[in-house]
Amino acid sequence: MKYKNTKTGAIIETSTKVSGKNWEPFTGKESEEKKTPSKKQKANKAEGDSKDDAQEGTE
Repeated sequence: MKYKNTKTGAIIETSTKVSGKNWEPFTGKESEEKKTPSKKQKANKAEGDSKDDAQEGTE
């Protein structure tokens, strides 16, 4: 079964039961929404401004 940590967003898969206030069963439906880029991301990519956040400030 998959579980999602509501505080960090981490998703794990395990055969054992997970307990704790930040863990809840994960169905996978939430991740489908996040896979689709936002309108702003699409617009920036179309304009050629697809700067990677990980490289921000390294220029």
